Amino acid sequence: MSWSKSAVRALALASLLALSAGCTVQPLYKSDGAAARDLKSPTLPGLAAAKGRIGISAADTRTAQIVRNRLIFALNGGLEPRSPLLYEVRQTVSGGETVVSIQSGSGVPAASLYRVTVAYQVVRLSDSAVIDKGSRFASTPFDRTNQLYAASRALLDARETAGKEAAERVALSVATAIAKDLRGGV
Repeated sequence: MSWSKSAVRALALASLLALSAGCTVQPLYKSDGAAARDLKSPTLPGLAAAKGRIGISAADTRTAQIVRNRLIFALNGGLEPRSPLLYEVRQTVSGGETVVSIQSGSGVPAASLYRVTVAYQVVRLSDSAVIDKGSRFASTPFDRTNQLYAASRALLDARETAGKEAAERVALSVATAIAKDLRGGV
């Protein structure tokens, strides 16, 4: 039995449509008039009113600053939050390199992972209640070479990438927690 190309394409299209029919993905920040102004809106559009009013705790290391910058961008559109703040994200960031491969004979690291871990709390400022807390991490592999500049640049790039990825994971959790809180904990 031989299938024609058009039959295979039609079958693939039909299965794609069937799979996407149950998709309920929607933007976290949806501004559609009155629903966006109502903080207690039963759907995610209420989250648009909190955008720009979420504080991010100060950073004390370069890795923490990478995470903070990405959180500001993700939660506030890249701008410093405006008053009055509704929520604050308090984060503790740690990062470090783990050697996963050593060159035979020399004992010099050949490949490593840079891992960033972010422990966070989301605090509703009106009553200082912690509405969510958790921890997210991201790891980025990189190669070490005998060239000192290339090895140090690879480490910096891996730290930047892992920090941004971890921050994106935190931002998604924070946005979900705030949306749930704005809906009244439903």
